[in-house]
Amino acid sequence: MTQGSAPLHIAAGRKINEEILMNRKMNDKVSTSILFCAFIVLLATYSFSKDGVITLHGAIEDSQCAFNVHSEGHSHEWMEKKHVAGARTDKSCTLLCVREMGGKFVLVVKDEVYRLEDQTLSEKFAGEKVKVTGTLDAKTRTLHDMRIEKE
Repeated sequence: MTQGSAPLHIAAGRKINEEILMNRKMNDKVSTSILFCAFIVLLATYSFSKDGVITLHGAIEDSQCAFNVHSEGHSHEWMEKKHVAGARTDKSCTLLCVREMGGKFVLVVKDEVYRLEDQTLSEKFAGEKVKVTGTLDAKTRTLHDMRIEKE
């Protein structure tokens, strides 16, 4: 052993201590990052569920045609082309399917179908293009606390 140098086991111990210290610093940074990300996710979830108000543009139709229960092509066209009594227009077909065939009023936006909580309000806009503002329950695809305007 030379003068001024530490014995081998002491030098190895210092190196291990330095590595442990570096690992702790790294773990602290990782832990802080994970906590920060968790906080952001929690904040985003909270603000979405708190605000959760969306506006959609589409048409008030019936669930029978929208979900292709008794027609083809998810539309009123099939019912109108087959000259089904009472299905002369989008409005008359929607009302017929709800009143006489067990359907519910829904909002159709392109290929998406949303259930509408307020069926009485929805009936006033049957078969029409509308703008609906409300809160969306994403799990059931149902719009609540709605406001409907004709477009």
